[in-house]
Amino acid sequence: MSWIKTLSETYDNILSQKEKDLLPIAHSTQNSHIEITINSNREMINAEFVDKDEAVTLIPVTEDSASRGNGIIPHPLCDKLIYLAGDYNHYVDGKENKFYIEYMKQLKLWKDSDYSNEKIEIIYDYLNKQKLISDLINFKILFVDENNILLDKFQTDKKMTVGGQLDAFIRFRVVTDNLVDAVWEDDKLINDYVNYYTSKENNRGFCYVEGEFIEITDKHPSKITYSGDKSKLISANDKKNFTFKGRFHTSEQAVTVGYLTSQKAHNALKWLIENQGKKVGSKTFVLWGIDNEKTPDYLADTVDFCLESLGIDERVDYTKKDLAKEFNKAIDGYKSELKPETKLALIGLEPPTTGRLSIIFYREYFGLQGNELINCIEKWHKETSWLHHYKFINKERYSFYGAPSTIEIVKCAFGTEQGEFIVADARVLANGVERMLPSIIEGRKIPRDIVLKLIERAKQPQNYKNIYNWYKVLTVASATYKKYLIDYEKEMYSMEVKETENLAYNCGRLLAIADAIESWSLRENAGNKSEVRTTNAIRYFTKFSILPASTWGIINDKLIPHKQRLGTKGTKLYKLLGEISSLIDPDDFKNAKNLDGSMVLGYDTQRQALFNKKEKENIEEEEE
Repeated sequence: MSWIKTLSETYDNILSQKEKDLLPIAHSTQNSHIEITINSNREMINAEFVDKDEAVTLIPVTEDSASRGNGIIPHPLCDKLIYLAGDYNHYVDGKENKFYIEYMKQLKLWKDSDYSNEKIEIIYDYLNKQKLISDLINFKILFVDENNILLDKFQTDKKMTVGGQLDAFIRFRVVTDNLVDAVWEDDKLINDYVNYYTSKENNRGFCYVEGEFIEITDKHPSKITYSGDKSKLISANDKKNFTFKGRFHTSEQAVTVGYLTSQKAHNALKWLIENQGKKVGSKTFVLWGIDNEKTPDYLADTVDFCLESLGIDERVDYTKKDLAKEFNKAIDGYKSELKPETKLALIGLEPPTTGRLSIIFYREYFGLQGNELINCIEKWHKETSWLHHYKFINKERYSFYGAPSTIEIVKCAFGTEQGEFIVADARVLANGVERMLPSIIEGRKIPRDIVLKLIERAKQPQNYKNIYNWYKVLTVASATYKKYLIDYEKEMYSMEVKETENLAYNCGRLLAIADAIESWSLRENAGNKSEVRTTNAIRYFTKFSILPASTWGIINDKLIPHKQRLGTKGTKLYKLLGEISSLIDPDDFKNAKNLDGSMVLGYDTQRQALFNKKEKENIEEEEE
């Protein structure tokens, strides 16, 4: 129950900081279709359709109406036409409208209480005239057929939320001396209802969260992850199956939670998800501070991590040194927020079935334990840092040296190429991110199977029509394999070419040089043509990783005409090829099969080293 207590305390702190969009106690949101305006003379003076983009409306609710299904359970104020219209039976079925009777009975209790409100009295008096539908017809909002029966569909071209005339949800504006006409924006009216509803004593009991006897509830809010979400975190309405039976006779024997505590916890969680939640497929993750402290984006790549933490919108082509400086500044900023009394929490949610919402992940960090979280995130970014080229500024690729985002890692491991991008199934993406999370926030070892899947994908360039998609997989695979070697082998690699006796690593370097020689030759031969064919090094990449010795014989033979074309211009590359070959034991090379991920690491390290050297030479030539 600690998550409820933490969220309840968070609600109080958010409320004290006067943050926007925090749901008040005993309130929910509903999509409205029609907005009517009433004056102080109890007359409708305007009515209009509500655009889809402006439909979400804050409404007062009761415990029952917030989770109503079948039956007659009115909301306290704004509601459907069948509840508000005393003349509904004249335009639908001719029967007595029990919905309207119950609604007016409930509204009268509020109107006659010590927490009444001028707008409530005006709305009550107007609805008591029983002419709502008649007025809406006169304003050409509702339409009837030749038999004076309401049509099913709205007669308008305006974009509206799902629904028809019979199910129309109505909200009110009331013109008084108050500057705020809209009842859903009137703070006084909202507070009047909160005080009215919480003053009523309905069901006192022991709250397992607060540890005291207070007003309890067995009906808890839904719409947690988004406005149309019907799933609940706490529910015991299934009395036929084994939700709680087998251990308890009644749901109350399992657990009871205070009404205010439940409202605060759920409303705080909704606000946190809306403002800083991370939604991946069906799963939702949110990291927050109980005092609304600034928290890091734990799923972001290094560039977005820095820009979000520093509040910068502009994406720039950072150098390795500049990005490292910004990253350290961001990390220091988060650590400076931490105090001995700080409390951070991370929760993961997923609906296993319709109507149910499960907590799949929950961690709390007390006081300076938050430093452990920040340190783990810092460690992740440093140990998975690599040079990538897959991000864009104004549709142009740019480079950054840092960790890839968790979502990009999972996409590259399990996704498929669709046009210009690599896309993964939402469920696969969500499960992958959940599995990666402990590596980022707790410093655990990176999942072995995800890394090996990335290496497998990186060894198959022929599966990608767009070469840049393969380059993306290649750099992401290299970054994660670098982390894998740290976690499992205690070996450290970097973007600097490493002098080592590792056979697979050197084979990767060998292939990168062959690719560079042939690419250069093909560009020379192509002249002004921008496109050149794929090199033999790339074509035989997969086969080389399986049988390097025999495949290298083929690749090396095909390099001969390209070396002849380049002549002495390629001397440095030929020399480098010889130096790498001298590091490889001939017998080991001959017997090698199924090279591990070090081949991919060696290939990309050498490839990017050659690219950066060439780029540096070009810059120096331009400066001269």
